[in-house]
Amino acid sequence: MKKIILISAITSLILFQDSFANTILEDVIVTTATKTEKNIQGVSASVIVVTQKDIERIAASTLKDVFEKIPSINAQFGRFPHPSSASKASISIRGAGANGTLILIDGKRLSGETEGPYELNRIPASMIERIEIVKGSMSTLYGSDAIGGVINIITKKIETNSSTIDIKYGQGEEGKAKEKNINFTTRGVTNEFRYKLFGSIIDTTSYSKNKSYSQVATNPSTGAILVGNSQNGVNGSSKVTYIDEGTVNNIGGRVEKDLNDTLTLGLDVNYLDENRKGTYLGNAKFSGGGLIQNTPVNSEDNNKRIDISSDLKYEISNNLSGQTKVYRSYYKKRNETTPINFTGPVNKKFSANVTIDTLESNLTYLLNDSNIITTGLEYRKETRDSSAINIDPSSSEFVTKVVKYKSLFIQDEMAITDSLNATMGTRYDNISNADNKVTFQAGLVQKLTDKTNLRVNYAQGYRAPDIAELYVVSPSYKDGKRFGSDVIFGPKTKAYDLKPEQSQTFEIALSNKLENLFSEIVLFNTKIDDKIELASYGTGNAKYYTSENLEKVDIKGLELNIAYNITENSDLNFNLTYLNTEDKTTKKELLFTPDLSASLGLSYQIIPNLITNLSIRYIGEQYANSQNTTKADDYSLIDIGINYDINNTLAIYGGIDNIFDKQLEENIGVNVGTFFYTGVRIKF
Repeated sequence: MKKIILISAITSLILFQDSFANTILEDVIVTTATKTEKNIQGVSASVIVVTQKDIERIAASTLKDVFEKIPSINAQFGRFPHPSSASKASISIRGAGANGTLILIDGKRLSGETEGPYELNRIPASMIERIEIVKGSMSTLYGSDAIGGVINIITKKIETNSSTIDIKYGQGEEGKAKEKNINFTTRGVTNEFRYKLFGSIIDTTSYSKNKSYSQVATNPSTGAILVGNSQNGVNGSSKVTYIDEGTVNNIGGRVEKDLNDTLTLGLDVNYLDENRKGTYLGNAKFSGGGLIQNTPVNSEDNNKRIDISSDLKYEISNNLSGQTKVYRSYYKKRNETTPINFTGPVNKKFSANVTIDTLESNLTYLLNDSNIITTGLEYRKETRDSSAINIDPSSSEFVTKVVKYKSLFIQDEMAITDSLNATMGTRYDNISNADNKVTFQAGLVQKLTDKTNLRVNYAQGYRAPDIAELYVVSPSYKDGKRFGSDVIFGPKTKAYDLKPEQSQTFEIALSNKLENLFSEIVLFNTKIDDKIELASYGTGNAKYYTSENLEKVDIKGLELNIAYNITENSDLNFNLTYLNTEDKTTKKELLFTPDLSASLGLSYQIIPNLITNLSIRYIGEQYANSQNTTKADDYSLIDIGINYDINNTLAIYGGIDNIFDKQLEENIGVNVGTFFYTGVRIKF
């Protein structure tokens, strides 16, 4: 019934679009889709742009707040190989999976956990100028991990002397999940330097639910039940954390200097310090011997990350320019997991050091009035030191794995006629732990009329297996254990030759831009060979999960985007995504891929300085367990917010998320119910 209502609403909007006429929608320049500045109407790939104005309108504090309201970008819970996965989510674009989404900050990769389960709550919205989301395979420009798309978080530019302070407080009903955010940004221009500095404190209290448990004592090597162990069969009820108690501190800055008319040097330094803790149901060792499964544990993370980057922009001639970046992203994770019911050793196995060292150099050449050639090279070295990949589950000693990437790419943006342009590119990647890869991309944009564009795009992608998929040894994962494909341990008696994923994305889109209305409909099909997913084997204490390739996966979909200026004082945005996913071998749908997701946003300016916004989000049914037995129910969330600019310097805002207190099923992410927030923003 809900699908029928949504489709009827879409039809009504399309039927009436010819009567809309008032305001011209702004042209948007994007850089992520081609690595050159290009009007979004001339890009053959699908791009969503989230502006600073959008972020302020929804009073977002972190990336999580932003992405919760964008259709076709879905959270995937419970994949992280640790008991705390109940409170961790990664994001997936168009059903391609959490590892198929590449997150960049100013075009640079971040070191961190595999699948990025913490990143949504780490990156403060205060530092963001805009977010560019490119959907579909993007490996031709960005290499591995861009199967589903790329999310590029572009930080605020240094253009004028300005500063912003933003203070926000929120909580759920009965004081649950309190959230305090303080952030600032300052930017300045002097005769010799341009600079910016930002900082933020994100502090949250936990949100938990009581769950019953029944402990099982086992031999950690054989899985045999230790019937005589005093902890075997102990039952009880314990809190399980779904939102961590945590504090995340960010500070960073950038300095730029024009060395001469053709050379600009930049330096970035960012530092993150994070503490998180919660109570979960997991496994722990018993001092008297044995591994106690499904027992309450406390888990605490102390994590730090430092990113250092230098870049040089240069103009060699009027037609030739380039940029070279050298950067290091270093991440230090320290986790301690401790049993609650009994005395046992502290588990430090899920600790790690991760370093990404990268050199990138790009050249852009205006060959003639019709061709822009962009070419570049990249060298990247990823080093992971972790005890989670130590084959001995009782050892906290780090094991080191290193992967090196060497890449070359070339792209040609061609103006074939006044109304037809094309983009073609190819890339070669040499990978130290996988076969070398060549990827290709080609797209066309045809201007049918002054107001209507047709675009067609074909792109290839690939993703090499990550360290966790290959080597992780986790004695606690969901209702069993988790082992990497290369691991032979306990009930897993064979290694599995895990291959890189390879994808092909086809899409065709028709867009129409009237004076006050933009509408676009996109049809896409992504075919993935050897998609990496978790498979389960065994039962009871011998059950384990491991990474294997799905021979062929087919993802078909439709996206509809409408932006409409109803009047001078009101705007409407509607987005819908329909997904049809299938594992061709098992004929089953993929996990965490809702068949339908949609959002409707309405902003209304009551008086010149007072604006309200209403957001309605619908997420359809989806499978959320490896057996694909039952689907999680669909749900709708309704949020409302208000912003009042007292003057040019001071603004206050507030709102209510999930005003009808919709509770989600635990396997697709637990929310706190109705959430109230208020804040003040000072610009000077």
